[in-house]
Amino acid sequence: MARLVGFEGAMNEIRINGKLVDAQELLNELFSDDCRPSLRWLRTQTKAKTIPHVRIGHLVFFDVEMVRVHLTERRLLRSRCLPMRQVTVGNGV
Repeated sequence: MARLVGFEGAMNEIRINGKLVDAQELLNELFSDDCRPSLRWLRTQTKAKTIPHVRIGHLVFFDVEMVRVHLTERRLLRSRCLPMRQVTVGNGV
């Protein structure tokens, strides 16, 4: 059982079924080369506890599927998934 930071569970403990990866592997798995955010962005999100992560000692690991689900539920990736708003040309009102 690992301690999961940034995810509300029973005393922050939850079973992790997926493989734990480091930060660079997480970015490589989740994002394509054209739109991959920086490692600094991921560390900032981890520090702000907006992305679920597992801390073992001083090392930080991520479960790829858990982070993917969390990002699609939050607004961090929603703007890229939603189509652009339709702008209507009206009478100026």
